[in-house]
Amino acid sequence: MSEQQTEQLPGDLVRLVWTLHRALNQRQAPPTGQSPRPLAQVEVLRLVDGQPGISVREVAAALSMQPNNVSTLVTQLSRDGFIDRRPSTHDRRFAELYPTGKMITASSEVNEGLNKAITEALDQLPPQAAQRISAALPELWELARTLTQAP
Repeated sequence: MSEQQTEQLPGDLVRLVWTLHRALNQRQAPPTGQSPRPLAQVEVLRLVDGQPGISVREVAAALSMQPNNVSTLVTQLSRDGFIDRRPSTHDRRFAELYPTGKMITASSEVNEGLNKAITEALDQLPPQAAQRISAALPELWELARTLTQAP
């Protein structure tokens, strides 16, 4: 990789990630019978779905939000039947968040739609493109982990 390409890489990655993020948000249809939810609620749902038992404080830290704002989102999502708030098994003063059956069903439906959209897009690329993208995933995940750990 040339020095110029190396210097352009951060900007190229930022543009790519934002473009993918926007494209996925536009392709993400709400689950059957649901209306679209604000992005903050979707982010909370995705975290709880991926990390059952996560606390409000951990969600707040992961999303760089205030715990009271996350608590409000969790209250709304609990009221709507997507999140089950249970007392912590370690410290009953705190709550752990779990996906409900409704959330698991909705999440599966949304993920199936996104997977289908990505599969269709990959099918339109040259044959070796999917292999190159797949080969780059470990390094992209490592980049994401490194950025997440940065102050």
